[in-house]
Amino acid sequence: MRYPVIYAGQRVTGTLMSSMLPDIITKNSTLTRASTTTLTDDPDLVATLDANAFYHIVFYIHYAALDVSQIQTAWTTPSGASGVRSASGAAWTLAGGAATAAAADGGYSRAGVHGYTTAVRYGTRNSASNQCVAVEESYLSTASAGTLALQWAQGVSNASATSLSAGSTLHVRRLA
Repeated sequence: MRYPVIYAGQRVTGTLMSSMLPDIITKNSTLTRASTTTLTDDPDLVATLDANAFYHIVFYIHYAALDVSQIQTAWTTPSGASGVRSASGAAWTLAGGAATAAAADGGYSRAGVHGYTTAVRYGTRNSASNQCVAVEESYLSTASAGTLALQWAQGVSNASATSLSAGSTLHVRRLA
């Protein structure tokens, strides 16, 4: 079933047309976090979801970090939300478990499917300014209304800051 349902003879209004469009939330300024591995909601990449609804969600995550600090993500979802998220981005490790920029710069990637609260770690370009991109996507069902947010922190606590960059986006499209 498509959202919203449009019935024969129904008056088409601006509100009805707007409800068909995805919400796109853009991060306007870069945020840095240092010396923490505690996953915390990003203050910009946040949306409110309705109860008993079905959504297509995509995060485009632009970030920069050194190999010694890395980045990890998870999602805050409304209570009772169901589904899984796919995560694709730069690999954070090569064989042997060493986190290296060679993993990301060499074209190595990581891809997986995870629960919303599972921490997912990404590789870096070993630079405080050269950015990487990660894409996380889900078809999410809600039981109750609540907040959707990208949580993030360093993968390894280090005084060298990890940055979630301006231009990162959250795309929310209600499907039912």
